Amino acid sequence: MKAKIFAAPINYTLERHYQKEEGELLIGVDKGAFHALEKGLRLDVAVGDFDSVTNSEFDHIKKNTPVVKVFAEAKAKTDTDIAIEEAFDRGAKRVTVYGGIGRRLDHTYGNILFLRRGDVTFVTDNQLMRMLRPGEHKILHDYDFVSFFAVEKVHGLDLEGFAYELKDYDLAVEDPLCISNEGEGVVRFREGRLLVIAAND
Repeated sequence: MKAKIFAAPINYTLERHYQKEEGELLIGVDKGAFHALEKGLRLDVAVGDFDSVTNSEFDHIKKNTPVVKVFAEAKAKTDTDIAIEEAFDRGAKRVTVYGGIGRRLDHTYGNILFLRRGDVTFVTDNQLMRMLRPGEHKILHDYDFVSFFAVEKVHGLDLEGFAYELKDYDLAVEDPLCISNEGEGVVRFREGRLLVIAAND
């Protein structure tokens, strides 16, 4: 099952990025829940402290969402963290988070850490990020640039079809060699974990 999480900031165009899939789980996070409902989506659950919505917006969320889980503002987890856990607890194998990359570098970095939990992708109009495990991966995107960073040392990295190709390269965590590539192609490696960030200029 795939889960789609609608978070904040609202820097994504759902008509561009969201595609309905059979059996999908839809989760709204705080203001993202209201935004998704306004776009005509039917949420399965909404989570968060809801500190970024008005009383009337919160009433709209409660009226149109079958399950609403409200958490205190002072808590040990972020709203996005709670939503991702909710998705995996409900049996999701793949998770797409719309939003979650904004001006707050600390929140963005925290969300990068969530990529280690499983098949999680963050999407906005200007950026996309996901984590790859060993194997072969076809990288398709519609952004200006695509960069690859080792979060664990990557052995035997091949980049094929991109503007800058690479063959059997060992990419260290501190090595920024694979920043600002262009185009689409195939990524292949034997060991490690690889962070993919696609972005517009």
